[in-house]
Amino acid sequence: MDLEATIMIDRPIQEVWDHIADLRNDPAWCKKLESVEQLSGDRPGPDARYRVMHRPVPLRKPKELMVTVEEYAPPSRMRLREEDDDGLFDVTYELEPLGNGTRLTQRDRIDWKIPRFQHPIARRMVSRDITKQFQALKRRLEG
Repeated sequence: MDLEATIMIDRPIQEVWDHIADLRNDPAWCKKLESVEQLSGDRPGPDARYRVMHRPVPLRKPKELMVTVEEYAPPSRMRLREEDDDGLFDVTYELEPLGNGTRLTQRDRIDWKIPRFQHPIARRMVSRDITKQFQALKRRLEG
């Protein structure tokens, strides 16, 4: 399953990159995240690996999500491998300067581990979450 979302953020590309490249900032704009712990690497970069506690379904207990930086090309591209017991997520962020702002695109390729009949619901949930996260990121960086 593939998903894509794009948003314009009225901030310079380096500022947007600095914020999203450090996954420890994610709980500030991803409400479903409870914590992010960097397990390897001492800062954002190609050697970074994280343990993320997230709550993809409200009122259920948090799940562990392991995240590895697979590609790191500041300030324009970062690809992550994320895995939990629901699926394997290949997430790519692409940033492009546009005037004084930045166009941020997120592309997700998801290999679900959940039963096939749940895929349409999962797709809607993930799409909705990405939209909300992008709106929160925009408010945070532009505010």
